[in-house]
Amino acid sequence: GGKRKCRVQDFETLQDQLTRKRASLPPILQQAATFLLEHPGEVATQSMRQVAAKSGVGLPNFSRLAKAMGFETYNELRDIYRQHVQTRTTAGYPERAGHLQSSGKISGDESVWASFRQSALDNIESVFARIDSQTIAAVADRLLEKETIHVVGMQASHPFVAYFQYVGGMVAPKIKPLGRRGGVIADDLIDMGPHDAVICLAIQPCARLTVQVAEQAFERGVHVVCITDSLASPLAPFGSDVLVTACKSPLFFESYIGAVAILELLIGFITLRAGPEAIERIKRIEIDRRRFGEYWVDPKHPANS
Repeated sequence: GGKRKCRVQDFETLQDQLTRKRASLPPILQQAATFLLEHPGEVATQSMRQVAAKSGVGLPNFSRLAKAMGFETYNELRDIYRQHVQTRTTAGYPERAGHLQSSGKISGDESVWASFRQSALDNIESVFARIDSQTIAAVADRLLEKETIHVVGMQASHPFVAYFQYVGGMVAPKIKPLGRRGGVIADDLIDMGPHDAVICLAIQPCARLTVQVAEQAFERGVHVVCITDSLASPLAPFGSDVLVTACKSPLFFESYIGAVAILELLIGFITLRAGPEAIERIKRIEIDRRRFGEYWVDPKHPANS
C-alpha cells in the first residue's frame, strides 16, 4: 500500500490529541509526550537527539511516540511544530524560567526580590503569549451560551475561584460556586449536563477533587474549562477548553499571578459580551451595597463617597 497519511495536520489538534492520549501511553512515551506538550518551541527548533537528551527519554521512544500518533516518522511530527513556529512568534512558547536567581554579588534579600520580580513578569508574559484575544473571546462566547457556569478550585486555588465568582457574578448571575452546601459537591453535579459549564482551576500537584469534578462533568457533556499549568496536567484531558498558566516561583510555592490574569481576562471578555443588562445589574448591585452601608463613607465628605 501507499504511505500512510498523517492523522493530524495542525499543531492545535496534535497538542489536543497528545493531551488526551498521554495517560493511556506506556510510561516512557508519557514522558516523551510531556516534553512535547511543555516545550513545543524546543521540539520545533532542535534535533531529535537534542530533544531526547533534554527530556531524559531514549532516542527511539520519540519515533515510537510519532508512530503512536499516526505519523510515519518523528520528522513528520516535528514538521507540525516547525510550521507552527514559523507562522507564530516563538515568544508564544514560554521556556522554563531557569535564570531566576541574580548573580551572587548582590545581597540575599535583593536577589530574592529580583527573582520574584522576574518570575512574576515571566508568568504574566507567558499567559499573554499563549492566550490571544481570539482564544479568550471564543471561550467567553462558549461559556455565555450555557445556562449555568460553575466554578471549582480546592486548596490554594479556592480563594481565586471565589474571587472569580464574586466579580464575575456581578456581571452574570449564572456564575455560581460548586459545593455551596457544607462542601457537598455531588449534589451540584447531579443536575449538570450539556446545558452547563464548569471552570476548574488546579495547579500541579492538582487537588484530587477538582480532577474528579472535571472528569465527571466531561463525561456528562458539560463544557469544562480547565485552567492549569501544563497540557500534561491530570486536569487537562477533561478540558473542552484548556487555558495554560505559568506558575514559576523562586520559593517553595507555586505562583497564581498567571492564573489570576486568566480569570480576569475571562471576566473582562464575559463583561464585553454580556450586553447592557449586565451594566444595569452592576449599577443595581452598587446601589444596594451603598444602601446597606457596605462601603466606607468619609463622614467629613459624605457626598463625595
